[in-house]
Amino acid sequence: DIYRGRMRGMDVCLKVLRLFSHGETRRRGDIRKEFCREALVWRNLQHPNVLRFIGVNEDFFYPSFCLISPWMKNGDILSFLRQNPRHNRMQCIREVANGLHYLHSHDPPVVHADIRGANILVTGDFHCCLADFGLAQAVMTRRTESCDSKSGTVRWLAPELLQLDAPSHWHYMPSRDIYAFGCTVVEIFTGRVPFSDIIQEMSVALAVLHHDRRPTRP
Repeated sequence: DIYRGRMRGMDVCLKVLRLFSHGETRRRGDIRKEFCREALVWRNLQHPNVLRFIGVNEDFFYPSFCLISPWMKNGDILSFLRQNPRHNRMQCIREVANGLHYLHSHDPPVVHADIRGANILVTGDFHCCLADFGLAQAVMTRRTESCDSKSGTVRWLAPELLQLDAPSHWHYMPSRDIYAFGCTVVEIFTGRVPFSDIIQEMSVALAVLHHDRRPTRP
């Protein structure tokens, strides 16, 4: 859930991560530690193509967490391009690549873990910045129920990560972002998600694993 708010005279985005049921609150302490550790990494990032992170609030929407970042009135890159079809798409791709290079240049590398068009926001002066880091992933991968870190992002996920026996650390390697970046380039040029001809996420996974399908080049 996304809300718009005001903080110190500035419009901000409040993103609520509704990842808890009543029975899970006993694990909230452990999850909170890991979540806040990841949040500190994001907060220390400073780059024109990386969305500034303001902080985390755990009281407004208890027991869920709330991420606070600047409000981007131009929305995500796909919505922006639909409204501004003549915008320089190569510039968009370069800016996303610059932001990704910055993340991966850290020691150890910072892995975004969810690169896709919906997570690339457009600033007031029409530049792209990476948003929605793997903070939600830090919570979701520690749930013991059926929630899966791949849920909802199968179309951007590298084929080796779709394998059931894929080691967990593979999901946090920079190569994951590189494959997703390639899929995002397809999105930016076509305005459609990868494998847009396939409706079901599970069908996408099967097509990739068993039929060696890859996103169609624009």
